[in-house]
Amino acid sequence: MAALFGVRADFGDAFVAVLLKVGFGLAAAAAAAPLLLELARPNTRARHVAIPAFLFAAASTAIAFLAFLVTPAEARMESWLGGGVPECLYRIPLLAAPIAIALFLAVRGLGPTRLSLAGAAIGAVSGSLAAIAYASCCPMDSALYVASWYLAAILFCAAVGAVLVGRALKW
Repeated sequence: MAALFGVRADFGDAFVAVLLKVGFGLAAAAAAAPLLLELARPNTRARHVAIPAFLFAAASTAIAFLAFLVTPAEARMESWLGGGVPECLYRIPLLAAPIAIALFLAVRGLGPTRLSLAGAAIGAVSGSLAAIAYASCCPMDSALYVASWYLAAILFCAAVGAVLVGRALKW
């Protein structure tokens, strides 16, 4: 990751903010991993293990909304967008791709039967792990930015996983 994007120049000063973003990625991975473990096997019901993933997404959305409301109006767009197109929207999926390939190779031999859902879980886990790696180079630290754009990048990885990985899992 550092070879691709470098490490932020103020890493030492922003260490706590980086740790909070790492915590966000860890929480997302912890919410999605049980779903992946359940969907990796044949003929499973994933309802009970999907709850943490949905709660994480709902909590992140609520945090983003509350952060938007408490941010002063003149600073909202800068806090939300970071001065341009959020780079995490393409950097997290880029970092997630090799992780998704590794998870695909691990899961395909287990015989999943709910292929699109298993692909989505692979995408969500790989996106969450990529968000952890990306945290050390991301210059934006606002809760509004992280809760909205990191979540959007992880959900994008899940959507791509549902379509591409789900099709590749056919046996």
